[in-house]
Amino acid sequence: MLMKAIDTLHVSAVGPDNIQPGQTFEINDGDGAILHERGLAVPVEGGSVEGDPEPAPTPKARAK
Repeated sequence: MLMKAIDTLHVSAVGPDNIQPGQTFEINDGDGAILHERGLAVPVEGGSVEGDPEPAPTPKARAK
């Protein structure tokens, strides 16, 4: 589950550093639901995790 932090968090399953407000991170669905219920993070739909490379653009067809 992709989440966006509302407050500064430390989730050892995500990494050794704090997660800053506004930062996105990936976490399992159960733990993500708990963070959402507590108002600490919100789910992100269709986004990518920060630091992931953007998908390569599709090549455009050449005009003949």
